[in-house]
Formats: sequence, structure tokens, C-alpha cells
Amino acid sequence: MSDLQLGLLSIGAVVVAAVLGYNKWQELKFRRESERSLKSDHEDVLMNPPGDAAPAHDVRVRATVHEHAPEERIEPTFEAPAAPSSRPAPDTQTLSEAIDFIVTIETAEGRTGEAIVEASAAALAGFAKRVQWEGFNAGTGQFEPMRRSAQYALLRAGLQLADRNGGVSAEDLTRFCAALEQVAAAAGATASLPDRSEALARSAELDGFCGKVDIQIAIHMVAVSGLFTGTKIRALAEAAGLVLEDDGQFRRRDELGRVLYGFCNRDRTPFRTDTMRTTSVAGLTLELDVPRTPDAARAFEQFREFAQRFALAIEGSIIDDNRKEVSGEAFNQILAQIQVVQRAMLARSVAPGSRLALRLFS
Repeated sequence: MSDLQLGLLSIGAVVVAAVLGYNKWQELKFRRESERSLKSDHEDVLMNPPGDAAPAHDVRVRATVHEHAPEERIEPTFEAPAAPSSRPAPDTQTLSEAIDFIVTIETAEGRTGEAIVEASAAALAGFAKRVQWEGFNAGTGQFEPMRRSAQYALLRAGLQLADRNGGVSAEDLTRFCAALEQVAAAAGATASLPDRSEALARSAELDGFCGKVDIQIAIHMVAVSGLFTGTKIRALAEAAGLVLEDDGQFRRRDELGRVLYGFCNRDRTPFRTDTMRTTSVAGLTLELDVPRTPDAARAFEQFREFAQRFALAIEGSIIDDNRKEVSGEAFNQILAQIQVVQRAMLARSVAPGSRLALRLFS
């Protein structure tokens, strides 16, 4: 081998090593930046408040988060769900590349939403994750939740990649792809399927992210002496903007109908409108579901103010699950952690309380 060839080989080896080293450096840099997005100058005050060797407050974290329990089968949706308020939701697009595995179907001739519903009903039944259809509205130039009476030449179906029960299974993803190919073939259309292995990797990563930010704040108000009367509970709740709902819990909602916070009987016995005059309870549980609450930090400030005023008015004490009193400093620590979670979700473009967040944390 000539000196020239040896020289070229040496140069090539150096270039390859440099590229590999640069790629590794970029990977480590990205990982560090991702980790920093979920860290703050505060410790995890929900579990280990600063300065304490053991948790100072057992402020409950949702017990069912990402435990991969048996999942309820979900039927596909075709129409946009009715909003709980007459005002439109702020984000109208249903499917999202951020949390859905999306298959696009294109037809030479348009098909009505009704025809697609009938053709896909059996094939898309029984999935553990949410399945949704959208059709492309040529008039608006945008995809919309598929309407049965409308005609579409371009459609797409999405399988949600993760929710509070964990990530999508490889089996369901494979079956979803097969189902969409079957539907497309029956309609004389072409289905464009994304890469399944990449989708599974996204699902696992998304599930991991959700596990880091999915917290629910729960505190309790207990009577210092005697019991809380139903008439006083209802009067104070309604004065603060909370309404007794059909499931027996009081909730405060924003102008779009989204839940900010609420409370229930501590023993989970539902409150009933027709029995509030004769009801007496020993304690109440106040709850705020952070990822599902719009502007969670601001909502928590309202939650704290309500809890403190309510406890004062009914002569109650605010405690955690270990019956330890929740102090003003403890509320500040919880707020700091909520702000960390809120920033992390916004950095991910999944704003707390948004339609995307409500789907992801369901």
C-alpha cells in the first residue's frame, strides 16, 4: 500500500472519529437540556421538601398514574365532543403529531363521513387507546373532526400514543395499521402509514414525560370540633363560584367550562342537592389536577385562598394525608413545584388544561 493510500486512510479514520464524537456530544447535550427542562432550583417539594430528610407533607400524588392497569376499551370518535360551555374551545384541531399515530387516507373520489364510519366501525372497535377520525375541509383548508354528512377526499385517523394508563401497545399499533389498510382498500383509497417502530419509541418517551409531570394535589379540611353542616358547606362553596355537580362533587370551572379545582366529602359519599340541609360531614377533600388545569399555578393560588378562607369560616383545619397541618410555607413549596411542571408542559407545547392535555392525561 502506498504512502498516499495510508495517508488517506489515516485522514478518513480521524474524520469518522470526529463525526462520531460530535454526534455523541450532541446527544449528551440534548439529554442534559431535556433533563434541565424538568428541574428547578427547588427540590421535589411534593415528596421531599428542602431541609427535611423525610417528606414533611404527604400531599397526595394521583395513585393511578401510569401504573399500566387493565385498560377500558375505547370506541372510535367521529364528531367533536360537545364542549361543557357555549364558548368555543381555544384549540380546535383534534389530532396532533405530538400524541397521536396518524394514518392519512386519500381517495380518488370523495367519501362521506357516514360511509367511512360504516366501513371502519368493526375494524376500529376495541382499541385500548382513543381512535379519532378527521376529514380535510377544502373550504377552510384545514382538517376537522369528521362529520357524517360531509364528503372528503382526504382523511386521517389517529391512535393516541399514551394516556394515564401508559403507552400504546405494539399489538394495538400493528392492528390499527392493518385496520386502516383494510378500510382504505374497501374505499378504493390509499393509506399512508408512518413508521411503527418510531411511533413506539415516541410512545415510550411520551409516557415517561407524562409520569414526571402528572400530579394531583389533594388536601383535607377536618372539623376542629363537631361536624360541618351541609347548608354552610353549600353556601360557602357557591359564594366562591363552586357548583354541586351530578356526581356529588363541588367544582369551580373557568369560562370555557374547564375544571379549576373542586372538593368532595372526605369519605367519598356524594353530596346531593335534595339532602344538603340534613347533611353533616367530618371532613372534606380539596383536589386540583395539575396537568388538566388551565394556568395551573394561578388556579392553585385560588385553590389555596379558597381552602384557607373556607377552613376559617367553618372552623376547620387543613391537613395532609398524614393528618399533619398544611402551613403557608407548605403551600408555597407546592406552588413552586406546580410552576416547574407548568413550565415543562409548556416547553413540550402541551399547555396544562388544553384540549391536548385533557386527552393525554385522561
